[in-house]
Amino acid sequence: MSQALKISSLAFAISLACLAISNSTYAAKYDIVTSTKAIVAKDTLESIDMKSLQDNNGASVEMYTPDKMNSIIENTDIASVVKTRDRCQFTSDIEDRARLVKSPVFMYAWGSMLLDGICVQQDRDLGLGYIRRAADDGYAPAMVKVAQFFERGLFLSQNLTLSEQYMHTAAALGSKSARLAWADMLVRGYGNPSLYEEAFGWLYHSSYQDDYSNMKKDYLETELKKHLPPNVIARSIAFEPDY
Repeated sequence: MSQALKISSLAFAISLACLAISNSTYAAKYDIVTSTKAIVAKDTLESIDMKSLQDNNGASVEMYTPDKMNSIIENTDIASVVKTRDRCQFTSDIEDRARLVKSPVFMYAWGSMLLDGICVQQDRDLGLGYIRRAADDGYAPAMVKVAQFFERGLFLSQNLTLSEQYMHTAAALGSKSARLAWADMLVRGYGNPSLYEEAFGWLYHSSYQDDYSNMKKDYLETELKKHLPPNVIARSIAFEPDY
């Protein structure tokens, strides 16, 4: 890991410590979960055979695995799968994995469902708490969402410094959507020129399945190239980052 990334990560950790939310924010409106309850719930959920079967209408008939939920979050949108395709049948499972097991991917999914009222009654404060908890636990898609909230002043007080830090860290963790969003922030004037090479390398070595993301990737690469000398571009193309 580069020295710049280590420094950025340290600064990010310090800023989180200074601005940490109390645990009561995340647990609001729920009974306190004891360790015994959490362990029993975790063991029960993990013992269930969760195959990616589907019924004749395309809806899943088994609960989501963490990998499957992460794929949904990274490549599509939760509502189109959880609500439209699977007809909200796994809502309680998602809640249990978020509230009892505290799986970051499911905390983010449950928080998003609460925030937007997907399959449940809308509760923005509780939803935001789960999304922030997932972000503080290092889940990259949650970091992307929190970064967007901080930039726009949506649900959270506007803080451009924290927005940059969350988005950069998410990109460093390997999130493809974060790498697009981080490059976009740099092109729009955020960050500093010393980060252009890193962002270009991340973006160049990321692949996307949809036309929109590929078009945006091409545009952002072109814009970043304007700030990089040819030898730096060649070096980034030849060397694929391992983090």
